[in-house]
Amino acid sequence: MKSFPNFSLNAQVCRADLVLIIVFIFFRLALARSAGAERFRGDELGSSVAPSRPQSARRHTGPRSSSNPYNRLKPSPYRPQVLAKDHISSWRTPYTFHSLKSLSASFSPQLISRWQDVLTSSVDEGTRGNYGAGLLRFNHFCDLHNIPEADRMPASESLLSIFISSYGAGHVASGTVNSWLAGLQLWHAINNAPWHGAALLKRTKKGVSKLAPPSSHRPPRDPVSFNHMLALRSALDLSNTRGAAIWAAACTCWRDCARLGECHVDSVVSFNPSHRIFRRDSCQVRGRHKSVRIKVPYTKTQQSGDWLTSTETFDDVDAVAAFEHHLVVNASVPDSAPLFAYATASGWAHLTRTDFIETCNGIWMAAGLGALNGHGFRIGGTTHLLLHGVDPWIVMKQGRWTSAAFLLYWRNVEEILPLFIGDSLDTLNSLKESVAHLARM
Repeated sequence: MKSFPNFSLNAQVCRADLVLIIVFIFFRLALARSAGAERFRGDELGSSVAPSRPQSARRHTGPRSSSNPYNRLKPSPYRPQVLAKDHISSWRTPYTFHSLKSLSASFSPQLISRWQDVLTSSVDEGTRGNYGAGLLRFNHFCDLHNIPEADRMPASESLLSIFISSYGAGHVASGTVNSWLAGLQLWHAINNAPWHGAALLKRTKKGVSKLAPPSSHRPPRDPVSFNHMLALRSALDLSNTRGAAIWAAACTCWRDCARLGECHVDSVVSFNPSHRIFRRDSCQVRGRHKSVRIKVPYTKTQQSGDWLTSTETFDDVDAVAAFEHHLVVNASVPDSAPLFAYATASGWAHLTRTDFIETCNGIWMAAGLGALNGHGFRIGGTTHLLLHGVDPWIVMKQGRWTSAAFLLYWRNVEEILPLFIGDSLDTLNSLKESVAHLARM
């Protein structure tokens, strides 16, 4: 196994690194000049070239200092202080500049930058933030054990394995370690560096999984049941604009097996219009059973968007009736507002996820049902459909699952399995009796 000696920069290495950094600076300057020229040409032609970032005033969103010692790195020109989601695209190593020099012999700076942007966009912003945390842990480990910058990329399989053994085994869940490694692998890809994760790393990951502490295993989250929904309806004032909006949102999330973030605004400050549903994005479909279809422009697994479908159920938790009532009570809210916004004396207000779940939990705790996680709506809606005999494939389609992850949402399995197996046996016995009856005729 490769050893990692203490590293001290000699003059030759310093000069080499300086040359590489200068090359990188010239690369960025060339890219900036090209972008400026494009904007100038657009102005000359009278076209409107969209800026890369909105120019409206924003609250400062730069990186904040952390009290966690694992989040503190030695100062380095390779790792500027940026948000965690930008670590993958902004942090460099000496290999970065060698790779850049090699690529520049065949491709322009614009093509290389575009390619790196596309690679970065292969995961959403939230995932990039998680990956950035993994890069932070990895570089902290390297700083602590004096791993040279040049050895951090491409990282040897020994280095990767020892890193997760030291910082992962016995400390965090295997899923966390997998996220760290996925981030490191993408970081290598963006910098055109080979990835050395093979049999040794795979075996080490198995060991990390076996040694995960009990505290790292989160118990299954409880579902929002039909009784939870009845308690919510009973406590909310449905003649009130806010109460009607909360009830419609709750029914939609529960009946449609939807993620809470698909129907609610995270916060007014971080509101992203391209990811949110607006009142104009819904439509009613009349057939044998009336339904409401809602276009979600962006989901966790479908960046191109998807559809939520609510079907009338003619009971006390009818999502279609709740939705129609919400639109009537909040008729003064413009179509350009988020779907579950509600009318106020001064106009209208967002229904944020925090406001929604805190209201629900307050009602449930007062009713003696206990507080639940927001994901309980998706889990509870799934469980309710299965307990009522809806075909699992239909439930899978309703929740828009495309993989076996759907099985993780099953609760009350002791009731669901006998229901479907028993019904199948009843059908088989009925078929046998019919065949026997026909044979006697």
